[in-house]
Amino acid sequence: MTAVLRRLFQASLFCFALFVPFSIAGMTIAFGFGALAWVATSILHRVTGPASPAAAMTLRSDPLFLAAVLLVVAAVPSVLMSQDASRALVDWASYWELLILFLVAGNVIALGMREVAFWALVVSASLSSLVGIVQRAGGLDLGFIHIGAEYRVSSTLYTMTFAGILYQLIVFDFSALLARGMRLRSRFLLSGAIALQFVAILLTMTRGAWLALVAGLVTVAMLVRGRVAALVGIVLVVMLAGVSFVNFHVQKGRSIPELIHSGLDIDASTRVVLWDIAWDLFKEHPWLGVGMGDYTIEANQMLNGRRVTTTVDSHNIYLQVLATRGLLGFVPFVIFWVVLFRSLVRLKRRLPKGSLDYQYVVGAIAAAVAVLVGGLTELNLDDGEVLMAFTFVLGLALARSYAPLIRSGKIAEVGAGSRGAALEE
Repeated sequence: MTAVLRRLFQASLFCFALFVPFSIAGMTIAFGFGALAWVATSILHRVTGPASPAAAMTLRSDPLFLAAVLLVVAAVPSVLMSQDASRALVDWASYWELLILFLVAGNVIALGMREVAFWALVVSASLSSLVGIVQRAGGLDLGFIHIGAEYRVSSTLYTMTFAGILYQLIVFDFSALLARGMRLRSRFLLSGAIALQFVAILLTMTRGAWLALVAGLVTVAMLVRGRVAALVGIVLVVMLAGVSFVNFHVQKGRSIPELIHSGLDIDASTRVVLWDIAWDLFKEHPWLGVGMGDYTIEANQMLNGRRVTTTVDSHNIYLQVLATRGLLGFVPFVIFWVVLFRSLVRLKRRLPKGSLDYQYVVGAIAAAVAVLVGGLTELNLDDGEVLMAFTFVLGLALARSYAPLIRSGKIAEVGAGSRGAALEE
């Protein structure tokens, strides 16, 4: 029975990694089987083996887990007060995807799946990027394979979602590429994968994602230093050249501020209007917000003739939380990020510099920075695919903190935020 559950768990992690850049349905199903195996294994161990007090207390005393629980619970009042209950429940459900972090971090090393999951993610992201490149090249019809032509590529997702996943993976992969001791063939393959992903994110024509990617790459450079700074500089020059090309040829050479104020850049001017509405909603409802699912309802009433392309959300995660959840929801949101960075930085300090474990953590920190910067122009963390990809990456990086240590027949599990956490050797 234990062997069957182990295989199920391994298969779920592998499939989750494959589905990350392709399908939220696939990720959800894989996560469901993984959670089932996790729970069943825990029950089986309690029934057939001696209980481990240390294991039982791991999550209960882990600051990161407690911060995640606080974030979920604090949003309940704004869910209950929402007029659009279905939208509120959908947004609230995205917070529960934080469980992916703990499922992956707590089991991926014990299952011997971390490197397998990492390379599965690299391969699937590369294939998804190839789909995007084919879309931009005019599409493809080959037997049962049909890829339609797209100006702004999206692979099998929405454009913003695709871009939001790519900048995380590029940053994480780039950090891993800098690890010492990586085989030449692996380094070559990973470099090719990063190049494909980089081309694909440029073809999404998503300026907010480009900005997030720049922030993530700069973070890697600052944390690692050395020759990486030169490599990041080259990447940034290429990106800036791409931005300049788009700005001059597609937008007739006008600067972004000119386009916003003239109304010609409808996407940018829409965001300005939505941000203004979100801030007004927060000022009117500072404590609880208007309700987790009610931004669209309120925004439609406050447009006052202003032209926008959508009112589905504020296109800014910080203003969205303030407007819909108020300070009661925003403070736990900030606490979660503070605890997350604290956990990552503490783990980074305990790892050998330049090791793959170290670079995973650096990549996770940089991906977190990229996600926060991306949140300035998109509601990325309420996007199920983006958040699930992010929690999976965090799980791979934090796995070394949660991995059980087996020494002299004793097993001690260590939480990511625990003081003096030991590491698996």
